[in-house]
Amino acid sequence: MRNGILIGIIIAGWIAGTALAEELASVNGTAITTETFMKKLADLPPNAKDSINTPEGRREVLDILIARELLYQEAVKRRLEKEKEIQVKMAEARRTVLVEAMMDRLLAAKISGDALKNYYETHRNEFREVRASHILVETAEEAKSLKTQLDSGVDFAELARRASKDTRSGPAGGDLGYFTKARMIPEIAAAAFGLRVNQISDPIKSSYGYHLVKVTALRDSMRFEELPATILDEVKRAVLQEEIKALRAANKVTVNTERLKQLH
Repeated sequence: MRNGILIGIIIAGWIAGTALAEELASVNGTAITTETFMKKLADLPPNAKDSINTPEGRREVLDILIARELLYQEAVKRRLEKEKEIQVKMAEARRTVLVEAMMDRLLAAKISGDALKNYYETHRNEFREVRASHILVETAEEAKSLKTQLDSGVDFAELARRASKDTRSGPAGGDLGYFTKARMIPEIAAAAFGLRVNQISDPIKSSYGYHLVKVTALRDSMRFEELPATILDEVKRAVLQEEIKALRAANKVTVNTERLKQLH
């Protein structure tokens, strides 16, 4: 009985493999298989999948694959890979594929099973959120003047609407919403996470100008099971950064700081 089941599984797998290898189209003898077609469908964004779920839509996808194969063969025929500019792009594409594959490998062991949850629980404090508002101006003098007004009782939100150079948050009274340290520029994050609710920072300099920051609410980190996708991705990025930090420590890395400062 058991042998019969095993044989059935083997035959089913062979049939499935044969179906995937079945030719849907051919370009000068090069097959476009069902497997290639299905992979292309899987790569489509969710909003495009409904439109191709018809015979006409599937034919459109197949025509795209045929066009790509025609272009590839023509490029080979014209020996485009011998051109220096193309070689540079091919090398960059190869590097990108390898970098992404290595990132996946490094993450795989760290996010399987309970590993990601354990990392989060150990570093939970790093994923606390604050809600803050800011006012952005160009000079230190402007920032000091506004801070004086705020200290005298001027409403922060009203002043942000009138004076902030941040065209996105200014009209909303400077509100930046909730964020973790990793989701905000370092200067604002450092200030915000050091303030109490309703406390306003002194002027802070960043590459954007000068900021005044006010914390309006605090939110403790969530239970791991409650994490939204955005913060879950943030946890994964933090894990990856630790792996990259370990790689950096194990290898020789030099930085020409003076030359970097000279770049414009």
